[in-house]
Amino acid sequence: MSTVVDRRAVILKQLEKDDQVNVYELSRQFNVSEVTIRKDLKHLEKKNILIRSRGGAMKQSLINIDLSIYDRRRQNIKLKEAIGIAAANMVMSGETILLDSGTTIMQLAKHLPKKIEITVITNSVDITFRLTDNPNIRVIMPGGILRRNSLALVGEQAAESLRTFYCDKYFLSADGIDIERGMMTTNIEEAFLARINIKNSGKVIALIDSSKFLSKGITTIAPLADVDTLITDSGIPSDILSKIRSLGVNVIVVDKI
Repeated sequence: MSTVVDRRAVILKQLEKDDQVNVYELSRQFNVSEVTIRKDLKHLEKKNILIRSRGGAMKQSLINIDLSIYDRRRQNIKLKEAIGIAAANMVMSGETILLDSGTTIMQLAKHLPKKIEITVITNSVDITFRLTDNPNIRVIMPGGILRRNSLALVGEQAAESLRTFYCDKYFLSADGIDIERGMMTTNIEEAFLARINIKNSGKVIALIDSSKFLSKGITTIAPLADVDTLITDSGIPSDILSKIRSLGVNVIVVDKI
């Protein structure tokens, strides 16, 4: 049986390796109750080593990665615009599409043809307002709790609503890409909603600028094999491009406009 000190040391090593830990998995690993693991995590949180989250904990250093949408709008804007234009060209009249939140997805929304007639489902407040200028686009927005950093509606109400919709194409982004772990994000709630959307979509299209291949999130949205098409820019490392294509993902590479 492990001592409290030994157990917490192992938890910290695992946190350093994987960036996050799960209460259920730790309780089975150490053969102790989930209540005991939560006490361990609470103790480590008081020492500013980690941040507890739903079902587990994440590294303290990762908390600053979750930038506000206003900060993210200023990052790699030309690359995001080129990716957004390429994605907008994939939308056909008569389709129902689902748009994730995020600054690259906003570029898609901005460049949708004025005369296109489609239905858009989105939990993004700012994308919804953007689309009000186009009378030919029908917008459906689920309920939920506003997450201010991304101006997105999250929570169980949003999840229940999204489970009832099916769309032709789902456009999403991510905070990081890892060949083994897939598309990753720093926000657990938005990852949960994205998994629902992937299940209910005919095609999954990821909009990822090349800087994301050098970053990671704290939780996996989905493996790359779940993505039909990935749109990125020419800054993507060639070895990563080859590996992603070997998984059967159609990769479209665009240049900065």
